[in-house]
Amino acid sequence: MKTDLDRLMAERNVDAVLVIGDSTGNPIMNYLTAGQMLERALVVKRRNGPLTLIHGGMERDNAAATGLALVDRDAVYNQFAYLRQHDGDRLRAEVAYLSDVIRDQQLAGRLAIYGMYDAGAALALFNLLQDRLLDTDLVGEFDTTLFSLARETKDNREIEEMRLAGKLTGVVVGEVWEFLQGCNVRGDTLVRADGELLTIGDVKSFTRSRILAHKMSEDRHIFAQGRDAGVPHNAGTPDMPIRLGQSIVFDIFPKTESGYYHDMTRTWCLGYAPDAVLAAWEQCKTIFDRLLANMAVGQPCRDLQTMTLDYFESLGHPTARTHPGGHAGYVHSLGHGVGLDIHETPRLSIAAGNDTLLQPGHVISVEPGLYYPEQGFGVRIEDTVAFQEDGLLTNLSDFPYDLVIPLPRR
Repeated sequence: MKTDLDRLMAERNVDAVLVIGDSTGNPIMNYLTAGQMLERALVVKRRNGPLTLIHGGMERDNAAATGLALVDRDAVYNQFAYLRQHDGDRLRAEVAYLSDVIRDQQLAGRLAIYGMYDAGAALALFNLLQDRLLDTDLVGEFDTTLFSLARETKDNREIEEMRLAGKLTGVVVGEVWEFLQGCNVRGDTLVRADGELLTIGDVKSFTRSRILAHKMSEDRHIFAQGRDAGVPHNAGTPDMPIRLGQSIVFDIFPKTESGYYHDMTRTWCLGYAPDAVLAAWEQCKTIFDRLLANMAVGQPCRDLQTMTLDYFESLGHPTARTHPGGHAGYVHSLGHGVGLDIHETPRLSIAAGNDTLLQPGHVISVEPGLYYPEQGFGVRIEDTVAFQEDGLLTNLSDFPYDLVIPLPRR
């Protein structure tokens, strides 16, 4: 949580932080600025000091909504003056600007850099900046950072934002269910109102339209049928007709205007489910229910994946533990953190070094699945769940688990 930043800075030997870049596509900037739209912003903080936002004057209202200490960039750090001083050299003008910010904000010692910036531009910028600094060392962190650790636990306000994301996602999934159920049947396929075959692409277009209608956005989603459903990240073949009796993996992960994601998967069959699909679905649902009943604060994250592996292996399924690199059976880890990124820590994995314990504030996906592409099917069930600040487990996903979508006779 944000309240952990000073502790984490001390633990990681960081004296100050600087977060750089536009807010768009910049999760750390979004995290610190409550999702406000900002361009070329900086957020700085000394250990035990306030978070300070350096912003453009045109965005002063957005900046005020962040609740941070504010510095109007245009009033204090005139960008045109920096360019004049450096004969239009934008790199040297930016270095001079950042040097002045570091001096004025007293960001001495080990200054950790975060945010989103083109990799090559960042290399040129920070190498030249370091050459100008006398009592400040620029440092970076890889993989686990103080912000990934802070973001790993959400406060109740963030969890409420994510509860809204779950509710809206459930509404969209329900609308897709009704859309499919409202189509006509010709042989073993669904047909549109104009008599043409309904395709995966048609359903995905409808889904995107409903996501937008509920003021959410997405990068993509998965609506994969038959053999494609047996490949976990196959998004679905757009021109494939929707057929009765084939498994459909519908994995949807939109985000709200505040930037928080939701992640939910349902497996459907239209009209009826073949015996093999039904058996796999029942096994996934059994371990899914068992996992949610046993999850508790203080439990090692790796234990949940171990429980899942043990269960599927006891039924004779190959797993990533018994058949590393295999493509059949249970082939992935159990889940991951969800927040301002769709994949965050913690990870429900047995990977070496994963010693994380479940904590209040963790928001994670739970997604057991079985995949048999050569047999023409795949199954996955996924919800996003949260441990509130009091340690109570709550399910943020809001849609039934039914496997079969009944098709009314017409």
